[in-house]
Amino acid sequence: MSKHAATNTRSRPVFIDEDQVKQLLDWNEARYAIEQSFVSVSNQARDPVARFADQPVSSQPARTFVQAEGGVLLCMPGFVGQHRLASGSSERFSTLACKLITGFRKNASIGLPSINGEVFVFNSTTGKLDAIVEANHLTGIRTATASLVATDHLFLRPARARTADGTVSIQLGIVGCGFQGMMHAVGFVRTQAALARVRVIRLWNRTPGRATQLKEILTEEAKKTGSNYSVFVCDTVEDCCRDCDVIVTATGSSEPLVYRSFLKPNVHINAVGAGEFHHAELAQDVYDECQVYIDHQEGARKELATLRSNIVGEVGEVILRENRPQEESLLPKPGGISVFQSLGMATEDVTVGRLVYEKYLKAHSDQV
Repeated sequence: MSKHAATNTRSRPVFIDEDQVKQLLDWNEARYAIEQSFVSVSNQARDPVARFADQPVSSQPARTFVQAEGGVLLCMPGFVGQHRLASGSSERFSTLACKLITGFRKNASIGLPSINGEVFVFNSTTGKLDAIVEANHLTGIRTATASLVATDHLFLRPARARTADGTVSIQLGIVGCGFQGMMHAVGFVRTQAALARVRVIRLWNRTPGRATQLKEILTEEAKKTGSNYSVFVCDTVEDCCRDCDVIVTATGSSEPLVYRSFLKPNVHINAVGAGEFHHAELAQDVYDECQVYIDHQEGARKELATLRSNIVGEVGEVILRENRPQEESLLPKPGGISVFQSLGMATEDVTVGRLVYEKYLKAHSDQV
């Protein structure tokens, strides 16, 4: 537990700005924090007698929206108990936090981001506010990392287990090259050593200029990471999806973009975009054949109420059942289509916010 968990002698909370978050937040560390978030939700959802005592638990109400003149305020409180920040660590944390996000579309006309957010990290013993963490970059990483975790446990780990040397390479398709598309592409590149070597990245965006910009970013990432992948800007979504092993859809489309005929037989899709419905980007003929996985059941009951597909369960439950022969596996059927329907949840912000805060304390130990 953090040395500041029981008492807080500081007169005021620390403020961790976007630049500091970018310096402090590592992709692989964030990936483990998100795994803990997923597991905490699924462990909590189990019958009390079936919960695993060595795994974290959580509490998160439905997120709430407050309409304002010209915008909206989104409130996402949550608690994760007995979670770790690093694999194999004996130190556990209990974290109470709340993310507040505002969305004001007209901000772009005055040179400001249309979406802004902060994570408020509280002392879980006293309730005192410990930190305010600017959350635009944090949200980008946590959303992309949720897809990385889902891709790893649903698709890449089973694939690695079938190879002689335990490694795999993938062709990645990014449908929608805005902020989230960019974060997902960079995330897959930055975690190649842990997950899978990326050999090809295919990009599509409704306005081609954004795809071209992302290609330039990924070309620079290749130099930074010593990677040897090819990047292509595609004219159509079908071309973007062709022969891809992993696909990310990150658009605001309210109409289907990806159809079954675009896909190879064995593919994993991370459906991240949110148009009128969370499941608008994929056509019904994809949902007719795929197995769908989610981050949390409560959110799915509300936000995926109109989805017609086979929802297998939570990614966290898949993780909980790994390496437990007494538990029936929830892994996708080999050779088929798996879809992670990403909704986002407060516990993700809780664990990643705590990770940033603890790294800040370590970096500034001589000042606190």
